[in-house]
Amino acid sequence: MINNKFIIAFIGHFLASIAHADTDDRLDHFLSLSLEELMALEITISTDTKQTIAKAPAAVTVLTADDIRATGSTNLAEILESVPGIHVRTSQFAFRPLVQFRGASASQTLLMVNGTPMRDLMWGFGIFWKGLPTSMIERVEIIRGPGSALFGADASAGVINVITKTAGKIKHSEAGVRQGSFDTSTGWMQYGGDWNGFDLGLTMELYSTDGHDPHIETDAQTRQDQAMGTNASLAPGNAQFGWRNADIRFSVAKQDWRLHVDYMRHSDLETGLTGAGVLDPVTRASDNRFNIDLLYLNDDFHKDWGIDAELKYQDLDYTSGDGFQERPPGAFNGDYPNGVFNQIRSSERRLAFETSALYRGIENHSLRLGIGYTWQDLYHAEQYINMGTGPDGNPLPPGGPLVDVSDTPYAFAPEKTRKIRYLFLQDVATLSDEWELTAGVRYDHYSDFGNTLNPRLALVWQSTDKLTTKLMYGRAFRPPSFLELFTETSFTLPNPDLEPERSKTLELTFSYLVDKDLNLALNLYRFQQSDFIRASTVSGLPKQQYRNVGEHTIRGIELEARWQAMKDLRISGNYTLRDPDDNEFRAVDEPKKDAYLRADWHFLPDWNLNLQANWVGKRFRSSRDERSSLDDYFVADATVRFTGLGNWEFAASVRNMFDKDAREHTGSSVPNDLPLPERSYYAEIRYKFTDDLPK
Repeated sequence: MINNKFIIAFIGHFLASIAHADTDDRLDHFLSLSLEELMALEITISTDTKQTIAKAPAAVTVLTADDIRATGSTNLAEILESVPGIHVRTSQFAFRPLVQFRGASASQTLLMVNGTPMRDLMWGFGIFWKGLPTSMIERVEIIRGPGSALFGADASAGVINVITKTAGKIKHSEAGVRQGSFDTSTGWMQYGGDWNGFDLGLTMELYSTDGHDPHIETDAQTRQDQAMGTNASLAPGNAQFGWRNADIRFSVAKQDWRLHVDYMRHSDLETGLTGAGVLDPVTRASDNRFNIDLLYLNDDFHKDWGIDAELKYQDLDYTSGDGFQERPPGAFNGDYPNGVFNQIRSSERRLAFETSALYRGIENHSLRLGIGYTWQDLYHAEQYINMGTGPDGNPLPPGGPLVDVSDTPYAFAPEKTRKIRYLFLQDVATLSDEWELTAGVRYDHYSDFGNTLNPRLALVWQSTDKLTTKLMYGRAFRPPSFLELFTETSFTLPNPDLEPERSKTLELTFSYLVDKDLNLALNLYRFQQSDFIRASTVSGLPKQQYRNVGEHTIRGIELEARWQAMKDLRISGNYTLRDPDDNEFRAVDEPKKDAYLRADWHFLPDWNLNLQANWVGKRFRSSRDERSSLDDYFVADATVRFTGLGNWEFAASVRNMFDKDAREHTGSSVPNDLPLPERSYYAEIRYKFTDDLPK
């Protein structure tokens, strides 16, 4: 919980300053950018070189800080559903947001913060990943489509790069508090200044919530009880999803050099349901993520040459605390009177170096050549269990105490390292005033599975000032995780011969500026995946092993529109249609259709109203799931914001304002699926310090 003394002091400062409010500083609201200016925004995600959205050789979306703030979104996961082609599915385990592009699973999404991948060796985004607070976000650049030719691993279906507020870019200092439903409290601040010629930046947010704790009618233990005649299940009961978060980011910049130091911690994290779908009211997990990045960028290093270099270190730590309660007390005919527990802790670190050179000495060409090296080390893996295979290879006796299986073949993960060497080359060729061709390729060598080569081509034709057409092709990959390569348990065998999952994408996009008030876009794509990594039964053994099997193709259409209906009213929206092959590799948690609609209305001086609505279509079950299709849902939100009291800003939001019973897909172990939050309310106050703070 945020300290009440802080909130009282904040409100007291507000009351004391009303009479002295400076009315010149107004909210730079979303409507301050015209549609033409939006398309002219410069981005770097598509080529690692500044380009406008209109000319970028990819289907690109940019979300600015003002754009996000207008919606009242407090977490990155809340705003991503507004992007065409993206569906954010919530997992039953810890209510984790899983970001899925174009009908693919979340494992095909690359998420970065300031160019640093958030994916780890074991768990993807992180076993307890909860998104990112929007208070630290300057902008979000998103590619729908492959990105491995530039960024390497995991960029098969889409890439998200979150750019944070850092030194030299923070225009004003501010502080704020937010309170809301589910006993949710937030306090944040940002500071931008200088000291002895150095630019300084600091953002900080503390967050706490009890979670919406949805009611679960039956769980996986209910099914076991029915089969064994027991009564151990905790269902019906509530899945507890509370958690706390601290996010602190400090940066220093001078001339061409930048230093970023970031720390994020989740604590008291309730997982609610296990991965197997059993209610778990016991777990209080935590994690820590520490990053330090040293960056150098000089676009005019020498005649015709620009240099970009970075050295990055990251350390991650995950712990389940006293353990996941995999089964409740009394499970398995009472053989486990205290329940089945799995207590884990893992730590890993990453050291990465990359340098690239941009050469502009050939007329009409922009050549970038880069090399890099990444060293990842899962240096600590610890596990205690009271069910499964013990350290001697024999089954543990039922109902016994927790046994240490760390540093044995039967722990959840081995302590191993992964080394990656890579080389990439890209050429942006201006063929004429209307035509631009981007060609690139990246070669990666992994120490644990070998090589992969991923090219891309993009032809951009700006036939008129209003119409832009793009034809694009790219290959991408996802490397096998340590969990898939090396884990050996009572139920699984390792497979060090795994190959990466691979994909090929062909895209055709059109962007048409009908007039200064209306912009339309159409994206057509064919996304083919192969060498899926799936757990398969081992012949003659009661075990499974991850193997490369099968392929899958998804065809899709993404429609977008932005309309400046009046001077003070903008309406935007999108519609996505996915047409996947109807086979066993189809992502059953993904809707075939979804839509998003948004209205921003500056209805009075100093007042802004944002309305947004998400419609998520039916989700069709797998052939092995006898349940009927999961119903579609419609969720609408509203945020009103007032900026007419000097440096003060006030906002109030209602989420799911029609209180719809919206649910996300789960396995058949939770028959009635996972309820999303009911109607909820939030209010915030923030103060902008327009005068320089003491240095």
